[in-house]
Amino acid sequence: MIARLAAALLAAAALTAVAAEPVAFVADLQGNATVEGNGRLGFLAPLAEGTRLLLGTGARVAVTYASSGAEFTLGGPGEFVVGAADVKAERGAQPTRRTVQVMPQAEVIAKVSRTANASLRMRGITPRPVSAVILEYPTNTRIVTLQPTLRWTGEASAEPFQVAVTDPAGKDVWKGQVKPAMAKPPVKLAPATIYKWTVMTPAGVKAEGSFETVSADAMARAQKSRAAAKSFSGRVMHAFLLQEIGATQDAREAWAALSRERPDLPELAALAK
Repeated sequence: MIARLAAALLAAAALTAVAAEPVAFVADLQGNATVEGNGRLGFLAPLAEGTRLLLGTGARVAVTYASSGAEFTLGGPGEFVVGAADVKAERGAQPTRRTVQVMPQAEVIAKVSRTANASLRMRGITPRPVSAVILEYPTNTRIVTLQPTLRWTGEASAEPFQVAVTDPAGKDVWKGQVKPAMAKPPVKLAPATIYKWTVMTPAGVKAEGSFETVSADAMARAQKSRAAAKSFSGRVMHAFLLQEIGATQDAREAWAALSRERPDLPELAALAK
């Protein structure tokens, strides 16, 4: 009897755990919205099946299902229940539905959401040195363009900077002299290739770094995603996709642009750092 009871309790616990698994997440949030019994609804918050959302007058929430790419836009006032595959209104207007064109992996969405919330809890800021030349973009990242604009900051020079981009064999792909602290080589790089770039002055090498162009397939996905990013939540999806394919600096710039657009969502500023 005790054994059967224990087995039943374990089975119930397992069912509860499964039920608590997120099925969707918040891709856009405006106005007063809360989770019943759990306080304020957060941007990028994961939502489990059965979650009840309470929206105030004028509030707007976009709920996206990573498994299907279905996005439901909820408008307040109203009460809504998150289902396994859709969101239903128990009070108020029924949500409108659209399909997201390019959907990042659910694991990437979960990781970015955790990163955003962890960053919000961190308060320390590490100062950057200002005397040395520091490469800004692209460094130690993948990029989704074959003609990047190279940027750096720091030490001023009366003489032009000499910048060189070399391929994996050490051959110069481009070399030129520029006066501002940026350069856009007039050459088209190859996809799925690691490049090294160096900034020099007459005094010698000041900084060097590397980056990798994404594959042709990944670049096509990024271009399709950018073209489909017409709405705020669509631009969020595009930032997720950049994160997924390893274009971390491009993703940070996308999060930064979203943060400027929506300063009311502190998670965006955290992801831009």
